[in-house]
Amino acid sequence: MSATLGFNAVLLGVLAWAYASPRFASQRMSMATSLRLPWPARARVMVVTSALSLLTVFGFVWALYGTAIHDRPVGTSTIVLQTIGVLVLYDFAYYILHRLMHVKKLMRWVHGMHHRARNPSALESFYLHPVELFAGLALLFASVLVAGPVHVYAFTAAFFVYSTLNILVHSGLVFGGLALRPIDFLAKKHHVHHADDFGRNYSSLTPLPDLLFGTAK
Repeated sequence: MSATLGFNAVLLGVLAWAYASPRFASQRMSMATSLRLPWPARARVMVVTSALSLLTVFGFVWALYGTAIHDRPVGTSTIVLQTIGVLVLYDFAYYILHRLMHVKKLMRWVHGMHHRARNPSALESFYLHPVELFAGLALLFASVLVAGPVHVYAFTAAFFVYSTLNILVHSGLVFGGLALRPIDFLAKKHHVHHADDFGRNYSSLTPLPDLLFGTAK
């Protein structure tokens, strides 16, 4: 997990630099300002969010290790199936949570904070209300509990996909190339949700929940 956190810190820095660099201006989905808020205010929120995220993740892992998360020997196929199980459960659970957060009263007090970013960059993946942060992480670990007990490698893989995609879909960039087309698709989908249509594209990891429930755009 520490390797994932380190990788994501580097990824966040690289994507933030690319978003601001004239060299990659042609890759940006929009040249509009990502978030109309002074940098000190943005930085305070992001630092608090990062610290709370680390404390919550390590707290959940500590609480669940040995029960819902274990290191007993299992086969590779079991690890793969457990990883997919956790991610599918989370994707559908987050779809429901995200859609509920767009209820007017909740949107105003919680999720609306994140939607101040109309053209988000990777940095805005950490610009969110503490309640939303905790709810999202709680859903991930609830998915582990439902799918579990899962091997620590399965949890590590699921956490890598969850955390890395959350940064990539907020990048505000189109990378191009066949290999990165799925990431470009998810980033464009999420950009639509932020910039044009709050009532569409609620899902996080795949378009499947949106396609099934008729909210894809």
